[in-house]
Amino acid sequence: MGYQSTFMPGVQSVNPEFAPILLVPLGRRVLIESEFEARLDLDREDGHWGPAVVDRGIEYLQLNFFAHPNLTVTVGRFLTPFGIYRERIHPIWIRNLATEPIIFALNESSSNGAMLRGAARVSSAMNITYATYYSAASQRELIEAERQAGGRASLVFPRLEVGFSFNRNLGDERHNMIGADLTWNLRQIPLDLRAEALRNPLDGSGYWLEGAYRLNRHIHVVVRGEQYRVPKLGEDAMEEEGHQGEEPSEVDDHQLPDRNTRRLTVGWNFYFYKGFRLAASYGRNFAEGENQDIWSAGITYRFAIP
Repeated sequence: MGYQSTFMPGVQSVNPEFAPILLVPLGRRVLIESEFEARLDLDREDGHWGPAVVDRGIEYLQLNFFAHPNLTVTVGRFLTPFGIYRERIHPIWIRNLATEPIIFALNESSSNGAMLRGAARVSSAMNITYATYYSAASQRELIEAERQAGGRASLVFPRLEVGFSFNRNLGDERHNMIGADLTWNLRQIPLDLRAEALRNPLDGSGYWLEGAYRLNRHIHVVVRGEQYRVPKLGEDAMEEEGHQGEEPSEVDDHQLPDRNTRRLTVGWNFYFYKGFRLAASYGRNFAEGENQDIWSAGITYRFAIP
């Protein structure tokens, strides 16, 4: 569970969140796992509080069958294995910064269908991982999903992983999305580097690069730089309609900017112990007609039973 407040010029957001996870092993070969997420979105704009909206959904509800040491078969609802942020970093008790990268909105999805994934040893210094999936479309509340297929593969070296992802949207507007990611845990200094880039011809492209430096076991300092570019069709449409940046768009965690945007964020995390963390960050948004500061503060508590 967690609580986060975000402050932008003229807009303040309050977002408590509760995300229980259930793990049920059935023998040695089957594991059922599920996460339900409920988040309150409450905004104060121009001195007035808006309606309190509860955003809830089933992040995943899946059955994993361990068919072979190199193969796991998954059916149900699962996090779409595209890139690294959605599957590995986005939970509030894992992410280094409270706010997601801008391009997270391009791939903020779960899939309903089937997935094959696993890993294999190539040599003593390199492994390969893979995941491939198919998702059926669903408009039902809590389990919305798009009809899509794709996969991710990566090469894993000691302290270094390089991955590549592909997604084919099979809906009414069919298109491909490609991505690449990097994870590097430096040996000489306590620094973790992560990066992700993707390209979507309909919704835009971008990248983020994040470094987390561990001053000691309690304090982590984080820096993230990122950039988002609107699709070419979006740029042409804005020019035809005469939009020159006079009307800034609201930028939050759940929508994309309507113009090319860069952002730099610096964060500080204090761990009282492994499951209890305080976090604060400051970000600066750079976009035509929309240069603004973004402040954030929050608290995260994680516990397990039994």
